[in-house]
Amino acid sequence: MSSSSLLNIGIQATQANQTALSVIGQNISNVNTEGYSRQRVDLVTRPDLSGVFVQDIERITDKFLTQQVWTDTSSFNQASAYAGMSSRLDNLLAADTHSVSTALDDYFGALQSVVDDPTSTANRELFIAQSDALVKRFNNLDANLKSQAETINAQMDGYASQITSLAANIADLNAKISTAAATNRSTNDMRDQRDLLTNQLSEIVGVTVVDQSSDQYSIFIGNGQPLVIGSTAETVVSVLGPDSAQKELALVNRSEIVNINDEITGGRVGGLIQYRDDALNDARNQLGMIAIGFAESMNEQHHLGINLNNEFGADLFTNMNDDFLQQKRITANTNNQSILSSPARVEIQQVELLQASEYELVVGDGNKLTLYRSSDGKQVRIDQLQSVDDPLSPLTAAEGIAAVEQDQFYRDPAGRFLSFAIDGVKVTINTDTDLIQGDRFLIQPVTSGAEDLSLSLHDGRQLALASPIRVSSDIDNQGTGVAAVTVTDSKADAFASAGELSPPIAIVFNDPASSASGNMTYTVYDMTDPANPVVLQLDPLVGPLSDQTFTPGGAIQLDGYTVTVANQPRPGDRFSFDFNQGGVSDNRNAFALSNLQQKKLFDHGSYQDLYGSLVEKVGTRTSTSVISEQASKAVLDTTTSAQASVSGVNLDEEAAKLVQFQQAYQASAQLIRVSQTIFDSLLQSI
Repeated sequence: MSSSSLLNIGIQATQANQTALSVIGQNISNVNTEGYSRQRVDLVTRPDLSGVFVQDIERITDKFLTQQVWTDTSSFNQASAYAGMSSRLDNLLAADTHSVSTALDDYFGALQSVVDDPTSTANRELFIAQSDALVKRFNNLDANLKSQAETINAQMDGYASQITSLAANIADLNAKISTAAATNRSTNDMRDQRDLLTNQLSEIVGVTVVDQSSDQYSIFIGNGQPLVIGSTAETVVSVLGPDSAQKELALVNRSEIVNINDEITGGRVGGLIQYRDDALNDARNQLGMIAIGFAESMNEQHHLGINLNNEFGADLFTNMNDDFLQQKRITANTNNQSILSSPARVEIQQVELLQASEYELVVGDGNKLTLYRSSDGKQVRIDQLQSVDDPLSPLTAAEGIAAVEQDQFYRDPAGRFLSFAIDGVKVTINTDTDLIQGDRFLIQPVTSGAEDLSLSLHDGRQLALASPIRVSSDIDNQGTGVAAVTVTDSKADAFASAGELSPPIAIVFNDPASSASGNMTYTVYDMTDPANPVVLQLDPLVGPLSDQTFTPGGAIQLDGYTVTVANQPRPGDRFSFDFNQGGVSDNRNAFALSNLQQKKLFDHGSYQDLYGSLVEKVGTRTSTSVISEQASKAVLDTTTSAQASVSGVNLDEEAAKLVQFQQAYQASAQLIRVSQTIFDSLLQSI
């Protein structure tokens, strides 16, 4: 081998080892740099003992592990976002300072004081104060839930901007990497930066990354919607969804805005959407249902009593079928082609059938109407409900709408009027034309119930705590019979005249011997003229109420009220019923109001049973979400560790390589010196 060949080998070896030392130094200096992948020099021998050259500076990474890290990062951030928000909701509902259950206890405690002494003005005013406090508890708790929704809206705005920015940066790096690769320049650092940005993107939202053979990342969001293709990035924006109070994500694609909210999973955005759909909206619907059921049942019972002015009770709380409230419960989609000719409305028809859910009414092929219940995905075809119309004797639109009861519907032949009733609510829609395929309506019967609740009565004297009917037992009664009355309709003809029971009545028990059956019977008398009582007749088809068979405790249905006589009266016993004029000490309606605390008004029980169920459900979800968060964190840590073992910088390993290539560099320099010595010796020998 000539000295020049030895010199060339030494120079090449020195340069190659110097490059290796530079790469090792780069690795060591970036040991704590986020997203940095260690690099390695690929040395290749030259043929015919002609030295070495640096073929490539390789970036050490495993694309499959990298993809798995992105997937696990997305899953963890979704679980973390959900668990964090759910924990806040759990703490909010369970805290005594916000608990509706605690406020209900205070409310019914004050009501019990009124039951004990209905004549006490102080007790009446205390009950009014506790009623107001309960209303504020509902309002404040709902305001907190709305505040969470508004926070999510603000986050959606921010995340839309971040996704757009990250996508643009990734597309820019795609272009730079492509240019650098075409000119044989190193792309390692740009690839690291691109992977880091992709990881940050996966923290925000779940994405699918396709590594193209041309060193380009194609990134898809939602259900395969393109976010980044080569050097082109789309824009993500936040838009108002069908519920105008909720922000959703949409993709701007060629000036067309495509809502992708329902397709998004993963990342913090996926966690927020999951929390809002599964927990927050459900909690608000449950709370609203309790508030509506509470107000309606309390108002209904309060209407059946009389106040200190001998007047029937007015609304104690909000009338939940106020026109404004009915209209705010339904929203037409902004893309609907049909036009409402009058405001659509949702009436609360039967409280006990209410569901804590939102609904969507969709007009499909052939104008088929389908109602989707969001809480459980149940679908109901409206035309499969019972029609109230008779083709042989068609109803007018007004008659048809008025006739609709639960599980029934009415639709006029022109298709302009639609009314149907299901799950305790009645929906009525009136359009200028027939409903058009693609039309949608968002129906929220109970969502704003807690927000809408207010106290309507503020004067303790107006509390209708007494029953409007006074029951008197004749002083000469010999039996053990005890009469009681329950008012069922304060608008019945019997109460048409203020301060009167029309007519006052008496129930007289007859001798069984005079009965053909030998059983005890009774006769109901109209006592309008006490000196000349006549047998009462309410319905000509039924006839006079004389010699009616008596059943102890059985209901005697009269006009707007029901009488029961317990135990066993004797023949000749008499019970009289008249208006309860001046019954200031009567607490019968107050007692009936108090009994509503334990009455099962809903499928799941009483007011407090339902609230307890809500707290329990949220608590269970929170516990599950925390476990899910911990599990997904463990998976992410494992995957990250595996990736770090491949791509991360190991200082011990780099230190060993540093010594190795330092020695190789010194040896290479020695080759140069040896070649120089040989060359000098050759010159001296000439």
